[in-house]
Amino acid sequence: MSEIDKQKRMTNILLAGNLATNYKSAKMLKEMKNIQSQQLEGDKQRNFELQKQSRMQEEQLREQRRKIRLEEEKQEKKEQEIKLNKMKREVFFDLSEELDEVKKNKKTKLENYFILASMQTNLQKYNISSSMTDDFQEKKVIKDFITNLNDYTNVTRSSFSDNENKDYEIILDILEVNEEEKINIIKNSGDYKDYIKLEKEINSINECNKLHLLIKDYKKYISSLK
Repeated sequence: MSEIDKQKRMTNILLAGNLATNYKSAKMLKEMKNIQSQQLEGDKQRNFELQKQSRMQEEQLREQRRKIRLEEEKQEKKEQEIKLNKMKREVFFDLSEELDEVKKNKKTKLENYFILASMQTNLQKYNISSSMTDDFQEKKVIKDFITNLNDYTNVTRSSFSDNENKDYEIILDILEVNEEEKINIIKNSGDYKDYIKLEKEINSINECNKLHLLIKDYKKYISSLK
């Protein structure tokens, strides 16, 4: 083999080696790409799982907050019911005491009647009746008290003397005076002093707790209105 042939053979061997090297590199690059693709897919899947877990955690947190809120509302409602029941017992105890006091006091029948009527008005104003509770014992207490109050009020009213009946009518007239209309009439008249005087009289009527004084001070005034 000539020297030239030997050189060509060596070149061919080197070229073959280079091709082999290049082929292995290509395989490695392909493998690297596959690994990177797998990593990206893995990262994508992990991110998806993390987001899913995050959403689940948020849902769990919201659910926990909702349960806590419901429990707080339940506890608050329970406390309000306890407070309301306590107040109901107290108010009926107080009302019973007040009714007993009316029965025992030495006030006139007329004065007692207005006290009793005020108690009836408050029961209506605050919707107090046996329907406000499901407890049968409480229902009975409420019903018995209202019956007792109504009966005693009727008995008191029916036992008025002639003078008490007259005073009763006068007091009703006083209470039925249209204060706002009277005030507007005086305002429009320009008589400010009379307006102030009437306003003071109205306040005096509203604040008065002595029926005999009310009758004494306003009997003549009421008579002039008729």
